[in-house]
Amino acid sequence: MDVKHGLELYEEVRKDLKFLSASSVRTKVMIGLNGGSCSLGDLREKLDLEAPPISRALNQFAKQNYVVKDSDLYFLSQTGKIIFRRLMESIRTIHVLKKFDSLWLNHDMKDIPVDLLRTIGNLENSELVESEPTDIFKPFDNYNSLLRKSNKIKGLSPIFRPDFLNLFRELIEKGADVEFIFTGSILDKIVKNLDSESVIKMKEFISRDELKIWRINCDVKVAFTITEKFLSLGLFSSSGCYDPTRDLVSSDHDALKWGNDLFDYYKKKSERINFQI
Repeated sequence: MDVKHGLELYEEVRKDLKFLSASSVRTKVMIGLNGGSCSLGDLREKLDLEAPPISRALNQFAKQNYVVKDSDLYFLSQTGKIIFRRLMESIRTIHVLKKFDSLWLNHDMKDIPVDLLRTIGNLENSELVESEPTDIFKPFDNYNSLLRKSNKIKGLSPIFRPDFLNLFRELIEKGADVEFIFTGSILDKIVKNLDSESVIKMKEFISRDELKIWRINCDVKVAFTITEKFLSLGLFSSSGCYDPTRDLVSSDHDALKWGNDLFDYYKKKSERINFQI
């Protein structure tokens, strides 16, 4: 979208934007109606607000065709439901960006696709695990602990960690399924660090479909792992180096879906290999 078109669109809807954002009561009433039809008394109880400001907001919404009244019950119209979803996406996005600003600021986010940046609010129920002066390996240790409790493991790694080879082998031998995407340079390093026994094991795992390896031929600047239990997300700093001191972790359903969508996005850009060494 060019600047001119963006400004034209803004002029057309700026009053609507102001209408939605200028009143905390209207915002709260819309959130209160999201669960279904409510009476004025229901909204008073839900929102802990007095009746007059709620009534004014309901009347204003009715004029905009965002709310419909049936007897003494109010509910969101189809237009109101769409407006609510977009409003909540904006609220959740701002919340996530502020809550984890130390991860986003001065870090490279360009390799998170636009569609997933739009739904980054799905990461709201996450925890940012950070290194501490007395525990610099805290993110790393927490990640390993979570990984060992998982059975379905997928991810993308543009960084090399020699311990991954033994860890994946240990997990697969315990019954886990592992599917990972590696950048070309990292895959080359993995190959160079495999001893003859590991090569044999790796081929066995691949033949039994317990291990799937994918190669992506571009320099991706995002690292993540997604399992049936958790999502782990790490970023590169603006200087181009991976930041091992911060790891965003979540077991929330929305975050897991977001992580799986991110994996599927990169899987479509990758080529499966058979590890012929």
